[in-house]
Amino acid sequence: MMNKMNFKLIINICFLIIIFVSCQKSEKYENAITFSFNDFNTIMKLNANTIEFDELIMKPLKFVLSDSLLIVQNIRTENMIYVYNINTKMKVGEYISWGSGPNELQRIKDLQLVDSTLYITDTNLSRINLYDINDFHLLTSITPKHKVQIDDRFYSAAYTNNGYVATTMNPDDKRLVFYNSNGEKEYTISDYPYYGTQLSDFEKMEGFLSSIVVSQKHKRIYLFGMNTDLIEIYDFNGELIKRLHGPEQFFPQIKTASLGDGYFKMAYNDDSRFAFSSPIVIDDEIYVSYSGNSQKENEEISQIKHILVFDKDCNPVRGYELSKSIVSFTIDPIKKRIYATSNIPDFHIIVFKL
Repeated sequence: MMNKMNFKLIINICFLIIIFVSCQKSEKYENAITFSFNDFNTIMKLNANTIEFDELIMKPLKFVLSDSLLIVQNIRTENMIYVYNINTKMKVGEYISWGSGPNELQRIKDLQLVDSTLYITDTNLSRINLYDINDFHLLTSITPKHKVQIDDRFYSAAYTNNGYVATTMNPDDKRLVFYNSNGEKEYTISDYPYYGTQLSDFEKMEGFLSSIVVSQKHKRIYLFGMNTDLIEIYDFNGELIKRLHGPEQFFPQIKTASLGDGYFKMAYNDDSRFAFSSPIVIDDEIYVSYSGNSQKENEEISQIKHILVFDKDCNPVRGYELSKSIVSFTIDPIKKRIYATSNIPDFHIIVFKL
């Protein structure tokens, strides 16, 4: 009798193990190459030094470096762009006021410097403004040389060689949407990633929120996931080239929660984690910050203590482990410096020597 009971117990345990393993393997991105921290040639530890400017900085989020100028996006300030000279450690100007006027902005999402043109995307106004970077160096009045109005609500957008590419907040759109140089929609292409779990249109859009960075040299579009550590490479026609999943292989943890009367919101569960942000293309390499930490629904910024470097095909090259958590960063490839913003305990700018 005992032998039969033990045999049944063993069978049941084996059955449960099989179910558990099959469930564990059911979530997997189709046609994605996996990688881990061990695939990077080296992981170097970098120590932060605080940069003391002549004037306290406010709340900088995104920024770009042009020669000796840090062009910084601020929030909750009257002017949205602050400019600092990194050599003299002095603030040299404030530009672009907040508002709905002809040359004003409301919510800067991306700063993209291509040759002598600075592209600033505003997701509130669904607009991309083009500025001459030389105006910032001359410290003259800053006005856009061109404005591109996008009809769709978009999350992230970037300039390609003959127009713009974006990820939109329109459930009828596919993964990427392409616009001409006047902002007119041309086509939408490519399916959202699938990993074995059915998601609603809104869950797809939210779960696969990504930062866009473009390589003009190699004519490639890179998407770095925010709610999943997924990297996607597309060509300038929107055709998928490659998907990579890592370094920790986690998936979006977001669901639609009903508020009643036809209203709903997107809700993150306790397993939600923050992945990539602030990707930058430098020559033939892509630098991107990586968190991997839990992302609380009402938390403004997750802890970010890694910068990962990939080649143009997104093969892991090297990583940097940071002594201080950052919000965003930019690279000075000439002086071999990483300039970053940190919010611990308050916002300030720090530098890491490569």
